[in-house]
Amino acid sequence: MKTILVTTDFSAPSQTAGNFALSLANALKADLTLCHAIKMLAASSDQTLPNEYKMLRDSAIEQLEFQALDLRLDEQESCNPGPRIDYYTALGSVTDMVNDLAHDRKAILVVMGMFGAGMVNRMLLGSNSQDLINSAKCPVLLIPFKKFPELVNKIAFASDLNKGDIELINSIASFARPFDAEILIIHISKTKADQEMVDRFLNEVTNKVNYAKIYYKHIEDTDISRGLNWIAKNGFIDIFAMVHRKMIFPGNLFNSSQTQKLSRNIEIPLLVFQENQYPIF
Repeated sequence: MKTILVTTDFSAPSQTAGNFALSLANALKADLTLCHAIKMLAASSDQTLPNEYKMLRDSAIEQLEFQALDLRLDEQESCNPGPRIDYYTALGSVTDMVNDLAHDRKAILVVMGMFGAGMVNRMLLGSNSQDLINSAKCPVLLIPFKKFPELVNKIAFASDLNKGDIELINSIASFARPFDAEILIIHISKTKADQEMVDRFLNEVTNKVNYAKIYYKHIEDTDISRGLNWIAKNGFIDIFAMVHRKMIFPGNLFNSSQTQKLSRNIEIPLLVFQENQYPIF
């Protein structure tokens, strides 16, 4: 069975992320796992640490049970049988916990809450937020702290028309299909688009991706970050998707710097894929 992971620190943004993840789990026919990482305590010469860890773990389990119960009650009120909801806690970093769970449970997605316009909840992710985006074993979906409709009508995907993006578009199509959502391919460049290159890329998308609701838009802007933010704010988009490329090559549009900038400013859910990561949702 497919699984969606939801990182939680039991804050309001975590609750928002959990509620949004629940609607995704229903649509994608996936189980839901709430997970909480217990921060390592400072080294101590006495024997109090094991007891302190036990207290932290007991408290985390109690709060995880309450959050899972709230989600189950939401399902009961909607008369929807819903997904299986469980929880997990571990000692260590969020990144290690998520990647271990993603491997063990074949997770298709990890969902994280954010404060406001893209400020990642530091209690939740601490200094490991960018590390998780860099090394996650499955796509990462960042959810701003606000209420969202359960339906996803339009997904924008930022592409530099790289051939590898075609497989990613196929993955996004599997995500969009349960919602019957549109996919808008966004190409941002500093100059006018090469129409021959665009036509060649879109023809290949048509031939290789079995999804009818795929559209294309070019934005000419000398500032790539400004172009990304403009379409995120003005494109009537429900989810913004992009690939996170660690290496920087000439013409490589979407690298780690662009991902960081967008995640700090975006006010809609941001879906981040790793390079060469082509999940089927």
